[in-house]
Amino acid sequence: MMEEIFLHFSGPTSALPTLLQILADFASAEALQFTPRLKDVLLRVLPILGSVRDGQRPVFANAFKCWCQAAWQYLGDAPSELPFDSDVMSFMNSVFELLIKVWTGSRDLKVRSSSVEALGEMVDLVTRSQLKSALPRIIPTMLDLCRKDQEVAFVASHSLHNLLNASLLSESGPPLLDFEELTVILITLLPLVSVNNGKDEHYVSKGLKTYNELQHCFLVIGLAYPEDLCMFLLNKCKSKDEASIVGALSTIKHLLPRLLESWHTKQASLVEIVKSLLEHQSLGIRMALAELIVVMASHCYLSGQPAELAVEFLVRHSAITDDDLNDLGTLKNEYFQDKRFEMKVSLAGLSELRAVCEKGLLLLAITIPEMQLVLWPFILKLIIPKKYTGAVATVCKCITELCRHKLSHMNPLYTEFNASNDTPNPEDLFARLVVLMHNPLARGQLATQILTVLCYLGPLFPRNLSLFWQDEVPKMKAYISDPEDLKQDSTYQEIWDDMIINFLAESLDVVNDTEWVISLGDAFARQYDLYAISDEHSALLHRCLGMLLQKVDDRIYVSEKIDWMCRHSSMSIPINRLGLAQGIGLVRFLSFFSFGAIAKVEDVDDTYAALALMYGYAARYAPSTVIEARINALVGTNMLGRLLHVQHPTAKQAVITAIDLLGRAVISAAEMGISFPLKRRDQLLEYVLTLMGRDQNNDLTDFNTELLHTQSLALSACTTLVSLEPRLPMETRNRVMKATLGFFALPTEPSSIVESLVTNLIILLGAILLTSGEDGRSRAEQLLHILRQLDPYVSSSLEHQRRRGCVAVQEVLIKFRNLCSGGFGALGSYPTFTMNKQINQGGTRSLSSLPSAFVLPSRDSLSMGERTMAYLPRCADTDAEVRKVAIQIIALFFNISLSLPKQKAYVNDIDLESSYSALSSLEELVSIVKREASVDQTEVFQRVVSSVCILLSKGELVVLLHSCTSATCDKVKQSADASIQAIIMFIIRRGKELREADVSRLCALPKDKRNSRTSS
Repeated sequence: MMEEIFLHFSGPTSALPTLLQILADFASAEALQFTPRLKDVLLRVLPILGSVRDGQRPVFANAFKCWCQAAWQYLGDAPSELPFDSDVMSFMNSVFELLIKVWTGSRDLKVRSSSVEALGEMVDLVTRSQLKSALPRIIPTMLDLCRKDQEVAFVASHSLHNLLNASLLSESGPPLLDFEELTVILITLLPLVSVNNGKDEHYVSKGLKTYNELQHCFLVIGLAYPEDLCMFLLNKCKSKDEASIVGALSTIKHLLPRLLESWHTKQASLVEIVKSLLEHQSLGIRMALAELIVVMASHCYLSGQPAELAVEFLVRHSAITDDDLNDLGTLKNEYFQDKRFEMKVSLAGLSELRAVCEKGLLLLAITIPEMQLVLWPFILKLIIPKKYTGAVATVCKCITELCRHKLSHMNPLYTEFNASNDTPNPEDLFARLVVLMHNPLARGQLATQILTVLCYLGPLFPRNLSLFWQDEVPKMKAYISDPEDLKQDSTYQEIWDDMIINFLAESLDVVNDTEWVISLGDAFARQYDLYAISDEHSALLHRCLGMLLQKVDDRIYVSEKIDWMCRHSSMSIPINRLGLAQGIGLVRFLSFFSFGAIAKVEDVDDTYAALALMYGYAARYAPSTVIEARINALVGTNMLGRLLHVQHPTAKQAVITAIDLLGRAVISAAEMGISFPLKRRDQLLEYVLTLMGRDQNNDLTDFNTELLHTQSLALSACTTLVSLEPRLPMETRNRVMKATLGFFALPTEPSSIVESLVTNLIILLGAILLTSGEDGRSRAEQLLHILRQLDPYVSSSLEHQRRRGCVAVQEVLIKFRNLCSGGFGALGSYPTFTMNKQINQGGTRSLSSLPSAFVLPSRDSLSMGERTMAYLPRCADTDAEVRKVAIQIIALFFNISLSLPKQKAYVNDIDLESSYSALSSLEELVSIVKREASVDQTEVFQRVVSSVCILLSKGELVVLLHSCTSATCDKVKQSADASIQAIIMFIIRRGKELREADVSRLCALPKDKRNSRTSS
């Protein structure tokens, strides 16, 4: 094959590049066959080298590279054979000279690059004298190409590596360059080590390869001149050039494991350099330093105080939080005091620095036994400082690993712990970790890591506390184990904070050591400065200290700590105000009339809001033995009445929340078997309605979010209050309903808060129904009153109002059905949380002992005809959701009616068998409509009408027809037309049952209204 190729060398020069490429590929694929024929190839190629143009030179240079690689492979496989005679060596020397003197001087970068690549493979195939004479010319060319882009730099650095290896480490003689001559190479290459690589995967790969080749160059020099290179790098670390410092640190990191013995005498100097750079402002230097620290630690170069400084350096940069990354001002002030910070630091680089430091810490704790002696118990000190808060998750992981190692070697934790004077005491650690558990979604699974480390640190705490944690911690971990599932519950944070407080309370009960509890209280108090007042952790700290004070009998101590809490709080920050109120509310010994002492020179609304919340939580957290007296005392002071003039929305919300808490405290007391009525309940309701910001005369004109949130809280508080004894008087009921029903007319946006508000309103209506009336008749009257108040919204021209009205009707009916069927608060009995002392006394007979006919309402009291006609148009509504709910409403109504007694005069009007069959058909239709969206509306409506036609008694049918005016004039044309068709069907099917007077009444329907609906 090669003979045939040789024949073409005498042909046109345009074919030469192709022939050279074929020979290059053949050499790469079949080195053992090609190398013995290299002389024949050179005999034909050399004569034409002088006439090769720049465009073809890269192909020739690549061919020479491949041929030299083949020769080296041949020598490796058959070292006893010498494939080169003097002619071949002469040819190689000629090519070497040509490449150096002519081709590397080309203006074409590709020619220079390919020539240098070929020279890199030829350096071991030429004589040492020729190589030495070529060094002054070839080294500058290679260094120049190392500064080019990644593709060219990799080629040049690889060739330079081969050149240095041949010049300095050859077995044929001493180094061809002394260290002073190598200085220019070192100075050039050092900054290149720190060059940032592109994000493109191809360039990242090339950049890493280039970096490795550059480090190979340094290693070759280090093997030849180890001490000289070490001193050179250390001196560069003292320079002011950032790129040189980063390059020197990276090179030391790379060479230290490989030159360990040679550099052993330089250990102290290396450690001093690291210490001097720990406070340097450059991000690149800090990154290189973090990586170097891990390498030095793994080779026992760090111990004692320098090691602790290095660990603290890693922790400091592990503490960069996600919030810090979004706030360059914080980073500049806390981490980098360089005026050129903005130009030098990228967020991606900071995030990478944090990741490097976190991994470095874990490596120190897990894989380097010598560093474990440094870390324990020193690392415990790094949990407390505020500036290291962001690193606590990583620090806890390290502590966990250290404890596992110690326990596996039967090494007690407390031995070194007690021997260290500056290590924080266990109470300080516990106080810090409990508060930091606040955010269950924090980065690094912080809460889980804290719970884990508490169990491992158990031997530092009272023994019974450690045993308790072993049982309790797994339960808390289980709750936060799935963050995505946790996010689905909007109340997860409130639940989790309550779990933390309960965890603390039970821990204190288990310890049952007053001295230890007092010490822990002091620890909590000392740590207020660790959290910003606006931080939610500060609010949790208030609660933790309040819970601890609940366990303390020393009133002087409690009073001092309450004053301390107030001095470290801010009434103007809602979250801190709430935490303070909850904390003080937890305290067992309270002087209610001294709360005014907390009033500072702050906004009056803020102070009043704090006072109100304190009153509320004082009731909510009152011990069972004093709960009634405390609530009566709180209400009796009428302090809340003095707070009605607050103007700021958050202050109004605080007062409303306080009133709600008072009501909930009464409910909680009833659940514990301590039942009593809430004094001034109706007055408190008036307070809530006043703070809500509107009454029946107000127009809904202000829809700002804060006002809506206030009104939503007010509705929730109203629900709590109307659920309490004494029963709601009719006047108060009407006042509440007039003040609240208008919320059904709110616009749809902002959707989240409006939907919540409407939901709270519907719940309030259900509560009014459940707690009003003494017997079945009065409950039925209450139901009809509520439903008739909802009629304007059910028949509104606006879809969202009709939807809300129908949903409200459905929910109220479900509550009423539960009452009739013996569910919660069944007819004839009070709900458990409204039982009062008089009812519990034996002299009072429960209504549940009376006959069902007396307790249950009659079917006639439900006005079935009127109600059916009110909701029938909605079964043909233009809105699918309204249609679906309306059908369920009608099914619910008849489901309830068939379970109620009927007056004897009309018993024979109803065929029970037919009625139950029709109800079954109607409920089947409900299931179909719920399940399938694409059902025929006309067919569905006709089936509803057919079932209703059977279910109605004669009297109810007459009432329905008498009530049809509003239905036939419905604001939705489609519904009005359907109502007319329904009336026609009723008359066709059951018209024979009607008397002449009934028909006359129907015909008296105003013609103008009928005509207007028809024409429209």
